[in-house]
Amino acid sequence: MTPDYLLGVIYVAAAPVEACIALVLTYLLHRLLSALRLYRWIWHGVLFDTALFVVVWAALVLVLPTQFAGYHP
Repeated sequence: MTPDYLLGVIYVAAAPVEACIALVLTYLLHRLLSALRLYRWIWHGVLFDTALFVVVWAALVLVLPTQFAGYHP
C-alpha cells in the first residue's frame, strides 16, 4: 500500500511531503554545523550536505509512518 497523507480533502503522496520536511531539517542542520565551524573538517561540503539530506530523508521515511499510522484513513 502506498503511503499518503490526507491534507483537508486532498490526498498527497508521502514522498514529496517527507522530502520537503527533510530539506528543511537538513538546512537547519547545515546552519548548526556551520555555526559550530565543523565544515572546516569536512572535505567536500556539497557532497556531505547531499549525504546528510539522504540520511535525514531515510530517517523520516522510517519514523513518520509509525507516528501517523492512526491518522491515515
